Amino acid sequence: MVGVGVIGTGYWGRNHVRTFCALRDEGLIEEVVICDSDEARATIIASEFDCKFVTNAESLSSLGVSMVTIATPTPSHAKLAISMMHAGLDVLVEKPLAMNIKEAEEIKAVAEETGRLLLVGHVFRHHAGVRKAAEMIRNGELGPIRHIVSERLAVREPREDIGVIAALGIHDLDICTDILGGIKPVSIRGMANESEIKGIEDHADLLLEFPADVSGGEGVMASIHLSWRSRIRGKVRSLEVIGRDGSLYVDYMDHSGIWFYSHPNNAQGAEFGGFGAAPRERVEIAISEPALTAELRDFILRSKGDRNGITLNGVDVGIEGMQLVENALRVTGFLPE
Repeated sequence: MVGVGVIGTGYWGRNHVRTFCALRDEGLIEEVVICDSDEARATIIASEFDCKFVTNAESLSSLGVSMVTIATPTPSHAKLAISMMHAGLDVLVEKPLAMNIKEAEEIKAVAEETGRLLLVGHVFRHHAGVRKAAEMIRNGELGPIRHIVSERLAVREPREDIGVIAALGIHDLDICTDILGGIKPVSIRGMANESEIKGIEDHADLLLEFPADVSGGEGVMASIHLSWRSRIRGKVRSLEVIGRDGSLYVDYMDHSGIWFYSHPNNAQGAEFGGFGAAPRERVEIAISEPALTAELRDFILRSKGDRNGITLNGVDVGIEGMQLVENALRVTGFLPE
């Protein structure tokens, strides 16, 4: 029997449960077991999705579970991940991997020691639009990249464990490096506002400078806008990539395609939009599914040994993402030197 456990059934953990149960109904796995210290919540979700539940993660391995996802608050990630790998289970930990680099390195060391599969929930690396954008940049369809604009906005109360840079911005910091072929920024600057919780930022603007990129440019500027106080626009998840010859717009809430704007050699004039946007065309993605489904499907297949090769969201991706977050927190004054 192939069983999957989900530890933590809050907002995002519930999405894990829903997605795994859909993959169970598809026949990819046989059992989903949820674990939450809140028995009342676990009972409700288990009933909704027709699965078993426990309140102690240590009992998961005795129920036929061979892999788990950890979607609990960040301070608990390291202890749970290490415990589950020592119990012989493969693990996917939601981002950020841990509270700091030291903890992250300890988790990685246990994965190497036990030989268990360890992935990190950088879910947007599995977004069909992001993968298509990375392919078009790599193929030179946009020409040299000039700049990137990434926005991730929401309306919610601040978290008590991490702020908006680690909770949201980690995605944008990671995706900027991903679509530029893994090139890391040479500098990060920014400002952030503190929420009503001391030491927790709920609004931030970051500016990244990249060296020469995979498309042949001399350097790229990326601006990242993050907020939990988006009272005017509400939820926004978008990525703009502007090149010399063309630009891309990705709406993360759209899994079926992206928009390409044509302006060869930075062409001007009425034919190319005049003072408005350049002419655009829809780039449809024939085979796509929600990013979380793609990520969890990949986790299952790799755990079962049915998929090999380099994964999009291995542990080193998780650690590099944390390093970018720590740099951003440091320059905005939310991480002591």
